[in-house]
Amino acid sequence: MRHGAREVRRQLRESGATGLVAVLLVAVATTWGGALWLVRGWVADTLLARGRPASVVAAVRSAEAAAMVCNALTGSFPGVRCSASRPEDTKEELARWFPELSGVLLGLDAASFPSLLHAEVPVAEAARVSGWLRARGEVTLVENSRDWQGRLENALSSALLIGFTLTVALLAGCGVVVLLVVRLLVLEHSDEIAIMRLIGAREREIRLPYLACGALLGLVGGTLGVALLFAISFVLKSHGIAIRGVTPLVTVAPLLGATVGALGATLGLASLPEEP
Repeated sequence: MRHGAREVRRQLRESGATGLVAVLLVAVATTWGGALWLVRGWVADTLLARGRPASVVAAVRSAEAAAMVCNALTGSFPGVRCSASRPEDTKEELARWFPELSGVLLGLDAASFPSLLHAEVPVAEAARVSGWLRARGEVTLVENSRDWQGRLENALSSALLIGFTLTVALLAGCGVVVLLVVRLLVLEHSDEIAIMRLIGAREREIRLPYLACGALLGLVGGTLGVALLFAISFVLKSHGIAIRGVTPLVTVAPLLGATVGALGATLGLASLPEEP
């Protein structure tokens, strides 16, 4: 056991810059993949929360028409909560949203802004309410939060597919680098391996240190990736953005890195002749 540990330490030292590249590849892959997973969770919890009511916003020709349509809407759909805003209210709200343009917005005539109708609608009735509003002559534009949420979900799915494909490519690159490291180490130690076989060493005892070296390279990279994820989470939290789900990655990322490293080492050993 002590000899095996010394042999693993020696191989880690001899892996040099190539081993460092493998560590960095795993760190980047786990950081990138973990960040994508955390973003997916944040978007699902905040922007795509399915338990929240849908929000429907309609532009109406006048403040009086907005109030009338709002009353008619609540009469037709008792589960809907509706409120109407005047053009002045719309102008002030836009000025709060865009403070850098507030001077320009507040200087414009209120007639330049529409009267808006805001409705909180049960998810099951969102499409019906939107259709009802579009059929009203007083309404000029209707936007449903479920519509843009569907577009956002599709865009997010495409981005995640591309992102996770890049993560897999980085992990595959790490496996190839570990494969090359192990091949080089075995070739350098070919004389020692031959002597060990002559004195009766079992094949498992010869190969195990190389597998452990590859797994440790991946494990260190995965651990570094988790540390980077915690740093990113801390920075976002300091800016008021709470990201949940980092803790489970503490186990997943290092294990994934170790698995990739061990697999690369296994392939590196399997590609060599039986008598190095």
